[in-house]
Amino acid sequence: MKKVVSMLLVLIMVGSLAACGNAGSSTTSDKPAEESEGTTAAKETETKESESSGEQVKISFALWDEVQKPVFDDIIAKFETENPDIDVEVQLTPWDQYWTKLDAAMGANQAADVFWMNTFLPKYVDAGVLEPLDSYIEKDNVDMSAYMETVAAALKYDDVQYCMPKGMDTVQVFYNKAIFEKYGVAEPQTGWTWEDMVAIAEQLKAKIDEASSDEYPILMELDAQPSFLNFIPQEGGYMLSEDRKTTGIGLPGSIKSYQDVVDLIDNKLMPGSEVLSDTKGTDLFLSQKGAMLFMGSWKVPVLDEVSFAADIGTIAMPNKGESNVSVLGGLGFAMNANSEEKEAAWKLVQYLAGEESNKLQAEAKIDVPALLSAQQYYKTEYIDTNVIFEAAKTGYPFPTSLSIADWFGIANEISASIYAKEVTPEEGCQKMQEQIQALLDAE
Repeated sequence: MKKVVSMLLVLIMVGSLAACGNAGSSTTSDKPAEESEGTTAAKETETKESESSGEQVKISFALWDEVQKPVFDDIIAKFETENPDIDVEVQLTPWDQYWTKLDAAMGANQAADVFWMNTFLPKYVDAGVLEPLDSYIEKDNVDMSAYMETVAAALKYDDVQYCMPKGMDTVQVFYNKAIFEKYGVAEPQTGWTWEDMVAIAEQLKAKIDEASSDEYPILMELDAQPSFLNFIPQEGGYMLSEDRKTTGIGLPGSIKSYQDVVDLIDNKLMPGSEVLSDTKGTDLFLSQKGAMLFMGSWKVPVLDEVSFAADIGTIAMPNKGESNVSVLGGLGFAMNANSEEKEAAWKLVQYLAGEESNKLQAEAKIDVPALLSAQQYYKTEYIDTNVIFEAAKTGYPFPTSLSIADWFGIANEISASIYAKEVTPEEGCQKMQEQIQALLDAE
């Protein structure tokens, strides 16, 4: 395994190094039942005796979101009811400590049997600590077409499925209908373009200035997923090529995607980074200080509960250059390659990615299901969520590679300097091109 030691240290952060439960230390037998010799009848007898005597296989499941944990406690309780021979320990580790703990636990062979995985997947595949799932999927005839194709594909590496899909998120525009009505400006319409958006924003600005008011026509959070990871491919550029070997951040389309946002700031159609670095675009929108907001679907539950939720409209991002494609994020359920209870771990992975689990997650609005049949359960009182599912159909996977922990930081840092007008879009993109390509060449 190339770079195993170095890659396991890439994301080490300050935080707790408390050990995860050892997947193998709590087992009650040396071998799974199916490895014992004897007849089917004998094995069934052994299973019944094991259940009656209270013996259980013990496995662990790790996640990082305290908001989602209560829902997963319920999901795990249902799983244990259906699988009385399996006892699952749920391990919650906050995001800022999760990867540190996972890396340390993996190094000590004490990591959870099942755990959440995201765009850092290539690193853990390269380290050999993720169990390939293709043989399990084939054995149990799991239909992967039941999931949003882009999400399932993003959880593959070198054409091997390493995670079962959990949820997904897209980026779209939310707008405050009351502000449009207040200033007598027509709301954005389906099929709108970036030029249409600028024209609408200019109308709003003129009316806002005339009223000596303080709303912003456009808001966005200038982090990667809500902004530039969408705009770059929309203009024909790319952060990573499909084979993950090159970056196109220096292409003319990529440069233009940054220049267009800088132009919005220069023309006072949206606040500059000096404002957005102190107050997030979403917070300004929640304070009714913005007419339009570029934001991810993960904010829908928050928007659906505000006092003016009934006045919030949703629409796909405007067509920009070549498309209005959304970067598609999402998590997956991974299995520890070193787990000593892989049969039980796979049962849990299947259940977590299955109908009942997705239904509970959707009803609680903690995630938009990647499982197509469960998307019907994701319902809100006010916010129209159809745009999420439509955007997902044409979305592209969040870009990732072995060196993502390094190049992603570079992209965020230099992008911030572009939006702060410390460097021009051309200068910033050229810096990113050189630095990111060097990292990709070294993989």
